[in-house]
Order: sequence, then structure tokens, then C-alpha cells
Amino acid sequence: MKCLSLLFTLAIGLALNAQNTMKPFIINDETVSATTLAQLENTYKVKFTPGNYWYDRLTGAFGIKGGPCTGIGVAGLNIGGPLKPNASGGGTGVFINGRDLHPQDVAGFQTFMQVIPGRYWMDAYGNFGQENMPYALGNVFQLYQARFGKGGSNSYSKIHNHWSGEQTSFGSDGSFMYFSSKKTDGTTYNYYSGN
Repeated sequence: MKCLSLLFTLAIGLALNAQNTMKPFIINDETVSATTLAQLENTYKVKFTPGNYWYDRLTGAFGIKGGPCTGIGVAGLNIGGPLKPNASGGGTGVFINGRDLHPQDVAGFQTFMQVIPGRYWMDAYGNFGQENMPYALGNVFQLYQARFGKGGSNSYSKIHNHWSGEQTSFGSDGSFMYFSSKKTDGTTYNYYSGN
């Protein structure tokens, strides 16, 4: 009887494993081939779970289809279809790279910055701006650091983007913050806020 129970448990386990391996891995409504998955798993030393996901190639953000962002991975992977506006459920009127953000995504951003409905672009470095405008309005990583800091209320950052040539400075003392971005053509954009 014990042997039969063990065989039954083993058979169920094998059947579930076989069923799991047959489930597709879908990104932006397109099934990713087993060959591509194997290459990605080998390259990045990760194991993908079958399911239906959305992926933003420009930021590396991803999540389960219809849901909020669950992580930030590698940007620029050429997998899946194009990112769709309703990929994460949306309904907020805040679009990043064409995706209408999930309410949880907007709530997360609101913990460290003001969020205004509209259409924005964002890159893998956290720089963001309005769609069809070439300059950045800010950087979400710097805004987060300014809000939550690293142990103090004062912070200052200066970044030189070697890819675009843009120089960005950002600082805060807890009551006043500034953002300054200098483009390669010499154009400067400044933002100041304070209590």
C-alpha cells in the first residue's frame, strides 16, 4: 500500500511538472519560444515561470498582465510583442512608454513625487519627460533618494549621461529641492520647489 501511495505521488508530481513545462511564457501578448527562453536563462542565470506578462523594453519594468509592476529587470530585450496601453489594467491616465499605469504603480510614485496624469517617456536610468519632448523633467531614482535619502535629510547628485552627453544635477535639504539638466546644445532646464 505504501509503495502504491509513493507511485501515485510520483505520478502526480511528474504530471504537474509536465503540465507546467507545457504552459507558455507570454510577453506583451506574444509567446516566447523555448529556444529564446533557454538562451535568456543561460545568459542571466534565472529561471522563468510560465505565465502571461507585460514588459517595458525601455525601462526593464515588468509585471503580470493586468497587474502592477512587480520588478525591474534588464532593459532592451527583444522579446514579446509591443507594449500595449492596457497591459497593466490602467485606468489612471498616467502613461509611461505607452502603458497606462496600474493604480498601485501611481500610488508608489506618489510616495516621493507629484504625479500628474499625462503621457511620459522613461528610460532605464529613471530619466523621464513628456512624450515627444526630448529633455528630461526629472529622474525617479534621484527623486526617491531625495525623499527617503540615505540617513540624512541633505542630498546632492550630479550625473553625466555618457550616452546622451546630458549633465544632470539634483539636490535637496529636506525643505527645498532643485533639478537642473544641461543638454549637449547648451540648453538648460531647471526645476525648483520648496516649502
